Order: sequence, then C-alpha cells, then structure tokens
Amino acid sequence: MAKPRVFISSTFYDLKQVRADLKIFIESLGYIAVDNNQGDIPYGKDEELDKYCYKEISNIDILVSIIGGRLGSESSVINNASISQVELKTARDFNKQVYIFIDKNVLAEYETYLLNKGNNVVYRYVEDDRIYKFIEEIKGLKVNNIIAPFETTNDIIKYLREQFAGLFQ
Repeated sequence: MAKPRVFISSTFYDLKQVRADLKIFIESLGYIAVDNNQGDIPYGKDEELDKYCYKEISNIDILVSIIGGRLGSESSVINNASISQVELKTARDFNKQVYIFIDKNVLAEYETYLLNKGNNVVYRYVEDDRIYKFIEEIKGLKVNNIIAPFETTNDIIKYLREQFAGLFQ
C-alpha cells in the first residue's frame, strides 16, 4: 500500500528541532517524512542542491511549510527568494496539498509591516522584510493559502492531526 509522502520545508538552523519533531510525528502515522536535511532527497552532481529539492516535490503528496524569522539560503532558481519559499511555490505549481505554519510572533508583527510598508523599519521578529513580502504574497492567493500560527511544535502537530484526519477521511 502506498504511504503518503510529506515534505517538511523550513529554514534549517532556527527550526531544526521543529523539523525533527515533525518528522517523528509524520512517521508515527505511518507516512513517509521527506526532509532534505536528513538525507531523504537524493542529490546528484550536475545541478545546484536546491534544484533536487524542487524536483522531489513532484513525488510528494503534502508539503508542510514552516515560516519563522529567518529568510534562509537563497534559491538558485528565483532571485530574492529563499529555498523554502521556492519549495512552497513549487508545491503549489504541482497542485500539491500544502499546510503553512507561521511563527505566532512573526504573524503578529506582519500587521506592523503592513502599516509601515515602504518605510525604513527595523523588525524584531524577522531578519529580512522579504519574509513579510512572502507572507503578503501567500495571503493574496485565492486558494491553498490557509495559514496557521504556531508557538510550539505541538501546535503544528495538533493542527496537522486534525487536517490529516479530514483529508484522508
């Protein structure tokens, strides 16, 4: 029987414990967790590493996108975008089911960003205002753009448990 493949997408250093906890949760359900930081994606020698991540998204069923305060590494495919941002865009392009989680503090400060857009403002919870521009892009999408705030990994797990139950009902 085929098992659902769930791709975990986020920046690495600030969210590595969240990623590790989510991988354990996903595998406890009998699903396959795909985490590029755990060697779950086969890399070749001919292209930039991030391109192999984008290719792998064509083979998954669900993408879990976790957005925190770090932008992450730049994508080799789209200028001014991070790898995790392009992973989410790629999943949407492939019409994959996506679940988007944004750090509660980042999401609250997003409203301040909207009020001050275009002004020179230093934000407390993000290192780069491109994160807020990306959130604005996500919120502007007509479908497949549900955002859930999170404070802990348990918030994400609780939400996913409910969503997976409804999705596979």
